[in-house]
Amino acid sequence: MKNDLSVVYGFAGNSITAIGTGGPGYEGKGEDIYGLNYRRSLTKCFSIETGIEYSVNNVLWNYEDAYQPTFRPQPASIRMLSIPVYANFTFFKYLFADAGIIADFETNHQSDKIVADKSGIGFGVGIGGRYYINKVILFINPFLQAHAMDAFNDKSGGQLLDQGVKFGMGYRF
Repeated sequence: MKNDLSVVYGFAGNSITAIGTGGPGYEGKGEDIYGLNYRRSLTKCFSIETGIEYSVNNVLWNYEDAYQPTFRPQPASIRMLSIPVYANFTFFKYLFADAGIIADFETNHQSDKIVADKSGIGFGVGIGGRYYINKVILFINPFLQAHAMDAFNDKSGGQLLDQGVKFGMGYRF
């Protein structure tokens, strides 16, 4: 049995990196992640993992360097489809570490540009535990991800960073 197919749910804290002097400030308000992942074992300890994940990142635009007496904090939502491609290393039978690249596509970029488009190439890393009950898989995966490290469109918008936990349940075949 070399293949795993899993349904994933996760939650995370998020932030947008500093954009520079005179730029806007954002406060992360959390993220929810939903996905479907496929993992193919190549050896007993090494596998490749990919899939599709949908995330909703909530942020609050709460600072503008230029003085504007009418400025009020504004909520924004960054919704993305992500395609991760991770190398997954299993050790001590139940533990694993994973790392790889992520292609992100923002699905609802707002024309008012409260937040720059976060579509681009990112990076993810995690460590977790996986347990098999016959052909059923249960796992937990704390992670750190950086999105838009190489943005497709707006190169000046800073990166979206998130750190959280994914939970999954799947089937091994």
